[in-house]
Amino acid sequence: MFERSKLSVAVKTAISASALGMASTTLPALAQDGGGAAVVEEVVVTGSRIKRAVSDEATPVTVINARDLEVSGYSSVADVLRNTTYNSFGSFRERSGSSFGQIALVDLRGLGPDRSAVLINGRRVPGNPFTGQSSVDLNSIPLTAIERVEILTDSASAVYGADAIGGVINFIMRDDYNGAEVSVGMTRPEAKGADEEQVKALFGASSDRGKVIASFEFFERKAIFDGDRDYSAVQVNGDAFGDTVGISVGGNTGFPGNFSTAYPIGDCDPSVYAGIFHTPFGIPGEGCGFGYADISAQTGSVERYSTFVDASYQLTDEVSVYAENRYSRINSFGRYAPAVGFFAVNEPARIENGLTPVAGANGQPFSAFHRFVAHGPRDDNTTRDEFDMVLGIEGTLADGAITFDAFARHYYYSAAEEGNTYIVQSILEDLVATGAYDVLDPLSPANADAVLASSATLTRDLDTKFNQVGVSLSGFAFDLPAGQVGWAIGGEWAEEDYNDNYDAQREAGNIIGSAGNSAAGDRNRKAVYGELLVPVIEGLEVSAALRWDDYNDFGSAVTPSANVRFNPTAADWLVLRTSYNEGFKAPNLTQLYSKLSQSFNDVTDYPQCESQGVAPADCPTFQVENFTGGNPDLQAENSKAWNFGAVITPPFADGLSFSADYFLIDTTDRATELRLGQLVRFAAEGNLPAGTQVVRGAPGPEGGLGRLVSITNVVANAAAYDVEGLDVRAEYRQDFDIGTVEARLDWSHFVKYDVQNSADDEVIDFITEAGYPDNRLNAIIRLTRDTFTVNYAMNFIGEHGDGEVEDYDSWMTHDLTFEYRSPWNVDLTVGVVNFTDEKPVIDSIAGYDDSITGELYDLAGRRYFARLQYNFN
Repeated sequence: MFERSKLSVAVKTAISASALGMASTTLPALAQDGGGAAVVEEVVVTGSRIKRAVSDEATPVTVINARDLEVSGYSSVADVLRNTTYNSFGSFRERSGSSFGQIALVDLRGLGPDRSAVLINGRRVPGNPFTGQSSVDLNSIPLTAIERVEILTDSASAVYGADAIGGVINFIMRDDYNGAEVSVGMTRPEAKGADEEQVKALFGASSDRGKVIASFEFFERKAIFDGDRDYSAVQVNGDAFGDTVGISVGGNTGFPGNFSTAYPIGDCDPSVYAGIFHTPFGIPGEGCGFGYADISAQTGSVERYSTFVDASYQLTDEVSVYAENRYSRINSFGRYAPAVGFFAVNEPARIENGLTPVAGANGQPFSAFHRFVAHGPRDDNTTRDEFDMVLGIEGTLADGAITFDAFARHYYYSAAEEGNTYIVQSILEDLVATGAYDVLDPLSPANADAVLASSATLTRDLDTKFNQVGVSLSGFAFDLPAGQVGWAIGGEWAEEDYNDNYDAQREAGNIIGSAGNSAAGDRNRKAVYGELLVPVIEGLEVSAALRWDDYNDFGSAVTPSANVRFNPTAADWLVLRTSYNEGFKAPNLTQLYSKLSQSFNDVTDYPQCESQGVAPADCPTFQVENFTGGNPDLQAENSKAWNFGAVITPPFADGLSFSADYFLIDTTDRATELRLGQLVRFAAEGNLPAGTQVVRGAPGPEGGLGRLVSITNVVANAAAYDVEGLDVRAEYRQDFDIGTVEARLDWSHFVKYDVQNSADDEVIDFITEAGYPDNRLNAIIRLTRDTFTVNYAMNFIGEHGDGEVEDYDSWMTHDLTFEYRSPWNVDLTVGVVNFTDEKPVIDSIAGYDDSITGELYDLAGRRYFARLQYNFN
C-alpha cells in the first residue's frame, strides 16, 4: 500500500518540481516538525519496493495527477494516456469490426500492450481474455477514484515481472478523502457521432482508526459510423475498385475456379450496390461493388458502470487491515455491413432447376463473392463484467524498522458476445443450388424463407479467473557513512484460468462473415524477488533487484536489474542516472491457445502491384479476409534494456527543470502480431514467420502475383526487436501577479525500431514505415488565478511512411479548458478539444487505412465539453 507510514528526514535541499504533477518523480508532501526542520514522507515509488524520499529515485517516472485529469477535457483515463508521448505508435482503441471489441489499450514504447504492466496501487492488474492475459482494458478503470497515475518509462521486469518490459503504468487510487461530490458532464463533437455523457460520485469518511472511500461512475460514448466522416465514407474517384474508398468487391461478383477473370452477378442494382467497377483484386474483368461504409461503424459505442471502494482499519498503532474492491460492467455495440464471403455456386444445377444463368459463368461452377444484403447489418452486442477484490494486512515491525504488506486477491472477468444476421454456409449453398435463394436478386421477396433458414445468431462467452497471494517486506539494514542501506524482499503465487467458448457453427467453420474456435488454458506461477539500495558515497547510490519467476508450463527464469544515481555534492542541481534491466516473458494463454478468428481489414498489396508494373501511387486498397489467433509453437521471449538520463534544475532559474533519458531495448524471440501489410511483404520476400500464412490465387493472364485470398496472422516469435530513443522533458512553475503559471513540454524521439524476422533475415527499420512516427510532442500551459484556471494543451505526432508507397503528414491538435471554482461549492469546467478541428491523417498515396489511422489519431474531431460538480464538504 501507499503513504500509510512516515519516516521524518531532514531535507538538505528543497525539491524543485512542477505542481502540474507531470514531474519526473512523485512529489512528496513537505511539512515542518517541532524543531522547524522540513520533513518528507517516504513512500513506495513506481519502479522500486523500497520506501524512500522520491527525490532519490533513479528511474524516470512521469506523474499525471487528478488535477491534470480534471482539466484535460477527456472523459476516460484511456484517452489521456493514449495522448502521451510514451504511447509511441498509438494503441488499440474502441473499434467496430474487430474481435477485440470496444476495449482501450495503451502501448508503451510500441513494444505491445502486453509488455506494458498495468498496476493498481502497486499490484498488477490481470488481463482480459479478449487480448491476452496481460493486456488490461483501461475502460474498466474509473476516472473518479484516481489520485494520480505514475508512468515508469524504464523496463522493470526484475521488480514487477515479465509484462514490464516496455514500462509500467501504476494507478494510485484515492484512499484519504472526507466529504462527498457529484458531477455531471457531457461532450458534443461538431461532426456526427462520439457524443459522451458522464455522471460521477465520490464519498469519503474517516475516524481515528479507520477510513473508507467509495466512488461510482457512469460513462457513455456513442459510435462513429464510417459514413459520418469524409475520409472513411463511400468515395468514387474513378472506374476501378482501386479508385474507391469504402467500397468492397464483395457486392455481387463472380470468379471462375482459377480466378483468371471476374464478372458481375446480376444487374448490380444501383439502389442496392455501389455500381460496377473494373479490376477487382487486380484481376481482369469487372465486379459489382458494395458500399459497406454506408452502414458500418468505425468505432463502437460504450456504456460503462463502475464502482471502487477502499477501506482500512488500524488494529494497533503498528498494524492495519485494508480492503479494495473494483467492479465494472461495460455494454458495447458494434455494427458491420451485411455479411460477405465466398461460397461455391453450382451453376449447372441452377440451370437444371430452370434458373436464370449468370452471365459470365458460361454454365460452369463459380465462386461468388456475395453480400447478403437481405439478411441485414451484423449487429454485435457485448456485456463485460470485471470484479477485483483485494484483502490485506500491513504495518511495521521492529519498532518501525521494517514495513510489511501481505494480501490476497480474487479477480474475475467475464464477457458475453452476441451477433446476429450471420450466414450458415452449408445451408446457403443448398438454397442457391435449388433456387430458393436467388443469388442474382437477394432482395427478392421470394428469398424471405431462405434468408430466415440461412441466418444464424452467434455467441461467444469468455472468462478469466485469477487468484493471487503476495507478501513483501522492506526496511533499512544498517548505516553507512553516506546513508542507510535499504532492502526489500517478497514473494507471490498466482493461478489463472482462461476460457473462450464459441458457438458450434463457428467451431465447424460453417459461418460466412465470422470465424473462431473455442480455446481454454490454465497455468500457475510463483515468484520471489529482492532489492538492495546502497549509498556508496554522498550523492552516489547503487541499487539492484533480482527476481525469479517459475511457470508450470514454461519453466523458470531469473531477471536482474541495476540502477545508479549520482547527485554531485559540488553540483546539487544535477542528477545523473543509469539503469540496466533484463526481462523474461512467457506467452500468455491467449497467445498460445486462442483459435483463429476471422476479420476483414484493408490491405494495399504492393508486391502484386510491383509484379504487374503498377505504380505504388496507383496500387488499390482492398478488404482482405484475415485470421488472427494463437500459436502453440511460441517460445518465451527475453529482453535487455538500458537507460541513461540526467535531470537539471538550474540554480539561476527558480521553478525550471529539465530531464533527458536515452533508452535502448533489445528483445529476442519476441511474440507479436504483425500488421497485415508487413506479412504481405514478408511473404513476397520469403520471410514469413512460423505459423503465419499468406494465400494468393493463381496468377492472372497478365502474369505477376495472384490476388490476395486470405492472411493468417497468428502471434509469432518475430526474432529480434532493437529499439532506441530519447525522452526530453522541460517543466516550469512560477507565481506572478496575474497568477500561477505552469508549463510542461515532453518530446519523445525514436532513433530506430529495428525488426529482424529471423537470424538470417534483413534488419528492417520500421521508423521508415507507415504507423511508426519517430517524433511525438506534448505541451501544457496552465494559468491559475484565485478560483479561475485556464489550461492549454498541444499534441503533436510526426510524419511517417517512406514517402514512396506510404506517406502520412505530421499532425497537431490544440485543446483549451476553462475552470471556475465558485464559493458556493459548485465547480464549472468547459472547453474544446481539438479546437482547430484537425482531421486524422490519411495516407496521401494509398488512402485510408483503419489499422494505422484508428490507432494513432483521435477520430472524433472538434468537440465541446462541459462539466458541473457540486461539493458537499
